Amino acid sequence: MEQTVIWKRLDDTGMEYCTHILGERTEIHGKVIRSLPEEASFVDYRVVCNQDGNTEQVIIQYIQQNKVQTMRLQKDANHRWLRDGIHLPELDGLVDIDIGATPSTNLLPIRRLRLNIGESQQMTAAWVRFPEFDVLPLQQIYTRMGEFEYEYRSLSGYKARLRTDAEGIIRDYEGEWAEVINSGH
Repeated sequence: MEQTVIWKRLDDTGMEYCTHILGERTEIHGKVIRSLPEEASFVDYRVVCNQDGNTEQVIIQYIQQNKVQTMRLQKDANHRWLRDGIHLPELDGLVDIDIGATPSTNLLPIRRLRLNIGESQQMTAAWVRFPEFDVLPLQQIYTRMGEFEYEYRSLSGYKARLRTDAEGIIRDYEGEWAEVINSGH
């Protein structure tokens, strides 16, 4: 199944065009554009997961003003994360990617964890930060609040309500993103 979503930022000017391919493997392809008074930026990314929903490969291009950066993350057969071929031991064993510029990657733990209403699960994701454009481990907690509602918390104190569709694709990300168009609805 292929589903395309367009989200708009709620806290500044920005939009995302994102395609989710949900089947034997999961793929997410997105393009995020933001225009702030101090800078404009563009993020183009692709996430590929295996049949168990575990992230295998991530390619991100980040453009700020006239600076272009690319990041290639890949997991090897021993679940070791590599950035542009360089081992990142602090990420070893992590399953999910969390690209900070988009709500799309919240789909990955939501689908993989399959929480019942009222259940919570703590996990650590490989978090790509912007504008730093680095990747760090980030401890997170997902709690299923209702059939299509989750609470997302990071141990840094950040939290938000996430409203999804039946596939786990984010429709609304409290205070930050709202769905404009979803080809599945």
